[in-house]
Amino acid sequence: MKLLLFFFLAAVLLPRLGGANQRKARFLFGNLFGNNSPPPATTQAPPQPAFPPVQLASFCQGGCRDGWFSYMGQCYMYVPDQMSWERAERACQGAANGGHLTSISSADHNNFLVSLATYQGHRTAQFWTGGSHQKGSSLRWTDGSGANFIQRPLHSLLNMVGNTINSLLNLRICLKLNINVGGQGNWDGSACDKKLPFICSYKPNLLPP
Repeated sequence: MKLLLFFFLAAVLLPRLGGANQRKARFLFGNLFGNNSPPPATTQAPPQPAFPPVQLASFCQGGCRDGWFSYMGQCYMYVPDQMSWERAERACQGAANGGHLTSISSADHNNFLVSLATYQGHRTAQFWTGGSHQKGSSLRWTDGSGANFIQRPLHSLLNMVGNTINSLLNLRICLKLNINVGGQGNWDGSACDKKLPFICSYKPNLLPP
């Protein structure tokens, strides 16, 4: 009688159970009939972060003040507070002697800034840099750096926007850095009154003793 009951339960219940529960039920029935093989283990892939994690060793304070990180002889700080471009520049000037919104001198420098903006779990999609472009001028950095490196998509953007809208309205276009889903930083122009986070930089040797 018990044998018939077990077969009845197996025939009726097993088809109605989901995958994981069905495996557990088969295991229980198997134990009753001498089959002690455990159900196959199920594994789930861990969720992937939106941005690749940056290791602490990627940054060092060097000779910089607390909260700033050293890169190629300069000190950098990501500021999550959202401000207009001009207000952000003033904030950088007040944060350290010789401070300005950051310039970008190379593709590696660009990648460093993206890593800094996404460091310690920041979910930054875009932030201000110190670049700007106005009618009759080329790209300029607030720290006085030369425009020796220009990311190519921006060049066409400045030509298109700067030579049309900017020439008509005499507006300044400010340079922000967009971080795409792949973790790459792309330059883009924006109205300077837009409020964004930003990155400041300064040279340590400009600090007073």
